[in-house]
Amino acid sequence: MARIGGLMLVGSAVVITIEILARKAIHIPFSVGTELSSYALAISASWSFSYALLNRAHVRIDVIRNWTPPGIRICLDVLALGTLGAVALILAWFAWDTVYASWELGARENTSLGTLLVIPQGLWFVGLLWFALVCVEQLGCVALALIRGDEVAARAIVTTPDVADEIEEALDAVDAQPVIPR
Repeated sequence: MARIGGLMLVGSAVVITIEILARKAIHIPFSVGTELSSYALAISASWSFSYALLNRAHVRIDVIRNWTPPGIRICLDVLALGTLGAVALILAWFAWDTVYASWELGARENTSLGTLLVIPQGLWFVGLLWFALVCVEQLGCVALALIRGDEVAARAIVTTPDVADEIEEALDAVDAQPVIPR
């Protein structure tokens, strides 16, 4: 889903570029790029949240967490994941209200495209719902790992990468590159 979201953003950039060139070069005034790019941004963002969670790429402020002992640190990590999951569920809940209201009203965008709002809002909702489900699944995996007493597995799921992890990842990426002889 994240790759499709990225392609949507690239497509938006292409449409906006063509629109600007058409306006400047052949003086054709049309403005669908703004509408389509706003849909693409909302959809691609919601579809990318799960990818960021699974790759431990969400930004967190770990100032207090890093000063705590490992036992408290894992509790803070689980609390952060639980809070993120709660926010995701709330977002999905209210997104559904928006989609349902648009469906009931047959709402359309007040533009030249006249887009049925339930289409982009529905795709946005699907991304938020998937994010909420992935959060719940990750919480379940962490809970099972902790119940089994496998703290290493729990940490692998819930903690953010530290500097040592990022250095190791960068070195692994460099090692994976083919060496070009000179």
